[in-house]
Amino acid sequence: MKSKKLSRGLYNEILMSSVSAPVQKQVRNLVSLASKAAKVDEHGSWDFGLDFDNKGRGSALNWDLYSYGRDYFSKKFLAVIQVRQFIRRRKNGFGNVRKSYFLLGRNEDNTVFAHSVEAQVIHRAIAAGKDVIKAVQSWIFGCDYTKVIRQGDLALIPVKRTTAPALDENHFVIENSHVLHADEIRRNGHLYAKNPELLHVPGTHPRVMGEGWYKVIVGNRAKFWDFAAPTID
Repeated sequence: MKSKKLSRGLYNEILMSSVSAPVQKQVRNLVSLASKAAKVDEHGSWDFGLDFDNKGRGSALNWDLYSYGRDYFSKKFLAVIQVRQFIRRRKNGFGNVRKSYFLLGRNEDNTVFAHSVEAQVIHRAIAAGKDVIKAVQSWIFGCDYTKVIRQGDLALIPVKRTTAPALDENHFVIENSHVLHADEIRRNGHLYAKNPELLHVPGTHPRVMGEGWYKVIVGNRAKFWDFAAPTID
C-alpha cells in the first residue's frame, strides 16, 4: 500500500501529492463520511471550508493526513488525520488555531468511526520512524495492540493472574452496550475476567471470547475540540 515514497510537510502532515490515487480516494471517502455524520463517536459533524464575513471574522476548518494503513487483525483500511480550525472573532484581531487528531476506520457493519487520539503519540511515532497506526492503537488500549482481543473500543488483555477481589455475579454490563460473561469476574478499579465472553448489545461488533484470565479495558480517548462555528462579537 505504501510503495510510493511519502513526503511530509512542516508539521509532519503527509503531502497528498505523495500518496497514490487509490489511497487518496480511500482517505477522502472516510473523511467525507465522518464529516457528514450527525454524531460519530461524539465529535459531531465537520463542516470543512471557509466561513468569513466581509470584515474577515469567522472560521476555516481543514484536515490533513498523518498516517494510513490496515488494522492488524481485520486488515481494514485506517487513517489518522488532524482536524484544524482557524478562528478570528474580531476585525483585525489575532486568529486562534485549534487542532484535534482522529483515527478513522470502519466498524464491522461498515459504519465509520472517528476515535480521538493524542497528538504526542502521533508525532513521537513519526519522529521514531514507527508505525503510526499501531502506535495510536496501542495508546488507545494501553498495551501492544497485537496482544489484545478487541470488541469496538473495549479490549481483553491477557494476564497471568490477579489478586483483585471477586464479584458475586459472573456477568457485567460495560458502557451500557457490552455484556461481559465469565466463569469468574474480579474488580479492583479494573475488571478482570476468567474465560470471558463479550457480547455487543447493538450488534455492531461480533462476539469475542478468551481462555484464561484477562483484564477488560475501555479504550482511551483524547480530549478534542468542538469545531462548531464560532460566535462573532
